[in-house]
Amino acid sequence: MAVPTVSAEEEHAENSVTEDSLASAGKDYIVSPWIENLSDTEDSVFSLRSTQYIIQGQTVTHKINAGSEVSSLEVDLNWGGTSDSLTLNVYTPSGSKVGTYRDNSDGSVNGRIRLNIDPSQGYVEQGTWMFKVYGESVSGTEDYTFNVAQR
Repeated sequence: MAVPTVSAEEEHAENSVTEDSLASAGKDYIVSPWIENLSDTEDSVFSLRSTQYIIQGQTVTHKINAGSEVSSLEVDLNWGGTSDSLTLNVYTPSGSKVGTYRDNSDGSVNGRIRLNIDPSQGYVEQGTWMFKVYGESVSGTEDYTFNVAQR
């Protein structure tokens, strides 16, 4: 299997994000830790379930198409260990960056990023959302699973 590569521009862009830019970028969406509610699983439509691998400095892009009247997105990036570090960059269909998220973004350091993305009003933007997984600090190869559910 071929290993996707990251260009020098992408690598630089992934590493040049500041906390100030993150704070202003997410003002149209409320991003919070994902609290699993098993009674809601029947109401969700899973848009993407993917198992991948990543190496140091690599970016893997996942895309989902959000339909009309989707009230939130539930995102789960799971690599299962804390020895390696991955980041997740989230982009709306219009290209706005919602934010960059790390292992501790959901309040727990456990090799997993679980988030709810809710619009400040109405429904999430309809169209193709991009999720970029970046191998921030990876020794060898790191396997991960990535899931996005529409609510």
